[in-house]
Amino acid sequence: MIGERDEYEIQCDLIQRIISEQQPLEIAMRDAIEVVKPGLSDESYIQLQEIDFGTVLVQSEEWIRYVLETEPPPMRVFAFWFGMFDTSDGPGDDEWQQMYISGADRFEVDDEGEWACGCYWEPNSRYPNVPELELIGKLCPFRENQAGFTLSNSLVTALAVNHAKIISEVLGFKRGLFGRRKHSEYPIACGHDAGDCVVVGYATSDGLRRPT
Repeated sequence: MIGERDEYEIQCDLIQRIISEQQPLEIAMRDAIEVVKPGLSDESYIQLQEIDFGTVLVQSEEWIRYVLETEPPPMRVFAFWFGMFDTSDGPGDDEWQQMYISGADRFEVDDEGEWACGCYWEPNSRYPNVPELELIGKLCPFRENQAGFTLSNSLVTALAVNHAKIISEVLGFKRGLFGRRKHSEYPIACGHDAGDCVVVGYATSDGLRRPT
């Protein structure tokens, strides 16, 4: 079995590769499934391979566009956070990750994600319906190893990379009083509420700028 430290390092490498290469969701998840395969049962591996990540992407894109267009963030929102937290169907049931989006009115790249805790914008529709996250949690119980969390984290990161481009497209770069540019870019980050904060990049008028 892969050691706990090795599992964490593998997870970090996967996340950084998704970000640096701006991997499409399908490629990112196929790669992640192969990487964690040693920690999966044969049945779980087969079921994960059968997930249609193309449909996951389409449905998630519809969600993020709906949120931004029907509950647009106020001008004060400066950065966006795609977060995850543990949830379950009930006591004793397998846990899985719930994804959400929020917006903050400040951003500090070096404060270990503390900026993301001060949510200024929490839309009513902030929770997307991504049943694949629940499926991953049930096929790969978190109590057994890190495979399920690594896959969940990879899925949310790949969606954040994609959605950063949509944020740029839908919101544009608003101008404030007297036509002054209010935002030149939007920092985008993701991660678990009780874990690491990873900057995915910066949504700009030219698309997603990679973090330096």
